[in-house]
Amino acid sequence: MAGLEKGHVDDRVAPPAALSEGDVGEVTLIDQLLEEQRTFSAVERFSQKHEYASTPIQEKYYKDLIPIRKPSTGEQYAFEVDMDKCTGCKACVVACHSLNGLKEKESWRDIGTIRGLVGGVAEQQTVTSACHHCLDPGCLSGCPVGAYEKLENTGVVKHLDDQCIGCQYCSLKCPYDVPKYDDALGIVRKCDMCHERLDEGEAPACVQSCPNGAISIQLVSVEEKRAEGMRGGSIVAGAFRSDYTLPTTAFRSKRDLGEKMVAADAMDLSPAHNHVPLVWMLMLTQVAVGLSVVDVLGRMFAPNYFSSLSLGLSVLAVVLGGAGLLASVLHLGSPLGAWRVFLGLKTSWLSREVVLFGAWMPALIGYAVFLWYPVIQSMYPQIFGFEMPAMVVSLTGAVAVVLGLVSVFCSVMVYVDTKREFWSFAKTLSRFVGTTVLGGFAGLVAVEVLLHGVSSSWSVIGFTVAVLVKMLIEALLITPARNAEWSFAKKSALIQLKSLSGLLKLRWACFVAASLVLTLGLFYAPISLLCLPIILMGEWFERSLFFQAVVTLKMPGELSPVHTH
Repeated sequence: MAGLEKGHVDDRVAPPAALSEGDVGEVTLIDQLLEEQRTFSAVERFSQKHEYASTPIQEKYYKDLIPIRKPSTGEQYAFEVDMDKCTGCKACVVACHSLNGLKEKESWRDIGTIRGLVGGVAEQQTVTSACHHCLDPGCLSGCPVGAYEKLENTGVVKHLDDQCIGCQYCSLKCPYDVPKYDDALGIVRKCDMCHERLDEGEAPACVQSCPNGAISIQLVSVEEKRAEGMRGGSIVAGAFRSDYTLPTTAFRSKRDLGEKMVAADAMDLSPAHNHVPLVWMLMLTQVAVGLSVVDVLGRMFAPNYFSSLSLGLSVLAVVLGGAGLLASVLHLGSPLGAWRVFLGLKTSWLSREVVLFGAWMPALIGYAVFLWYPVIQSMYPQIFGFEMPAMVVSLTGAVAVVLGLVSVFCSVMVYVDTKREFWSFAKTLSRFVGTTVLGGFAGLVAVEVLLHGVSSSWSVIGFTVAVLVKMLIEALLITPARNAEWSFAKKSALIQLKSLSGLLKLRWACFVAASLVLTLGLFYAPISLLCLPIILMGEWFERSLFFQAVVTLKMPGELSPVHTH
């Protein structure tokens, strides 16, 4: 091209003007339109610069989007987003998808929207986001098998695909919904900031593909980012508070896109994932622990009465507890690697839960075997000639109860540690303990009727009190729906009352049915056998609500046309 020196690119490269200045005496509308066409878009300028360059110019146009040096001590890489330049074109999403070979519906970079008033004017802004490579990543601390690492030289939080067992706990721990589960692979995957490209001085796919230069990589001070995160607030309107995981992404804008802006999907009432295997696991293991607690306490305070009941209660506890633990395996995408769960004992409540339940079940089975030993001995005296010391039976039962209760506490903390308001310590503990106590008394009533033909007065009283307390606990969870101020608690309540109304009605119908059956059992004892299956069904519905009514923590998303308030 004439006038273009070797190695030089003119920023205003364009075709010759349609009309020269001396051709006409006045500027017409057509002249103006032709002149406008000479002003290229960002994509056209990009194309022109590359077309006429005679030497590699990649560094010249991308070096300002990545640091010119590697991170030094106390620094790490971080994304920076200029929201004033982001148009929501999703070029970054496409580039990330293409470079990383993602599945059709898989995405490691998302585009959301925030809305609100800026200077009295309604504004809408798109928000592009990927992994924030936090200083204290929740995915890393929560992983039970060590499938995450934070690279020391760059600060990038990397997922180790070959270590992952697909438990998806990192998805619950991350308040930005970054780890994405792949059904076909049975593992989660996430953005790694294209760290291999950065190592070679190349920009990540999302950075390089943005036509407006809205995304860049910066070097940030770890100490400064930590102090910034601990001051509270969030990295962008609609995102979770930063003091939890200390994200490093910076969102910049010359406009005030802060307090008065909200996520476009803030009032979306779509239910969360139901996690059916975990519903079964939590419900059955807690009922089994309740049965063993009732049994051991009964043997302490009424040994003669419980001498025969213990046989039935122990077997029922083993069967339900074993079924619950087997159900939990179905939640894993890659269960063959589950033996490594001890690797996360130092930081992960899920790892502690799995290890303790793993110790609880052998103790529970041992207790049941010791209880049944006299029966087995009477059948085969020539083989089993020694007496089982009562102290061994009592000690084994106590160990099983302690391990069971500590395991239930770990189950509570698994969800409390995700920082979701619906899963707060008080709410989760009361619900899980309520299931444990209610299941224990329901099982006791059923075993009493089976073996003695009638239920005792104190078991009926215990069951009645447990039902009433559990009803009160769950009723309190839907009362925030009447609050004038919008909150996570109100959103969870509305999800139950609107999106999950059918499930909620079934749950309360089980309360009514259990109460009715227990009352009729006073006149016709065999009908009380239905108490246990009704309670199991009701607690299954309750635990389904526990998972689906929680507010999913994530970056701002797009407004859904359904399930809105």
